[in-house]
Amino acid sequence: DGVSQPCRAVLLLLKANNVPYEPVKISLSKGENNTNEEFIKVNPFKSIPAIDDNGFCVRESSAILQYVVEKFNLPDHWYPKDLKARTKVNEYLFWHHCHLRRGASGTFVNKYLFPRLGWPVKEERLKEVEEMLNNCLERLETQFLKEGKFIGGSDSISIADLQALCELTQFWMPKVIVYKDKPRITQWVAECQKVLASCFDEVYEDVYEKRDSGFFD
Repeated sequence: DGVSQPCRAVLLLLKANNVPYEPVKISLSKGENNTNEEFIKVNPFKSIPAIDDNGFCVRESSAILQYVVEKFNLPDHWYPKDLKARTKVNEYLFWHHCHLRRGASGTFVNKYLFPRLGWPVKEERLKEVEEMLNNCLERLETQFLKEGKFIGGSDSISIADLQALCELTQFWMPKVIVYKDKPRITQWVAECQKVLASCFDEVYEDVYEKRDSGFFD
């Protein structure tokens, strides 16, 4: 599902490197991740994305990204073999899931999605996730992007950048730039788009469609 941040991260890696794959769309809005029996066989946790590589199933986007790089021997910059460079990528990935992803996705659903669906929003929860997101943006701006063009001080894009990029650009759907006052992040987003130009708009079709549909207006 192209509205899923982790799915977009995996799709960007696959398409940027012309990795052969057979897509199976699982719609979150229709709850297909909970009802599609064939998908549940691949991922009993019922979360997306998940892959089935000739019977070898992998769930969790970071694990999938790492597997794809190794399986298809993709260019080293995506997930470096050098110990220190790889550790910097892992450092971000381990931090991402419990920090930026929680803050960003929590803010997105509570501030923009739930009100649009008519669901109640707990103000305390919204305040908590917004504060988490703001703290994470500051850490991304001043720490993870402190040196080099990309996360971890690298001059080349990695799977860590894909995860962070897809999380922050989720807010494009309600036409919000959460990093507008962060010049380093703004520069980095533009650099990522430049590197991924061959496939970026294709992967983001669902995001653009939701943005332009007026769903969040």
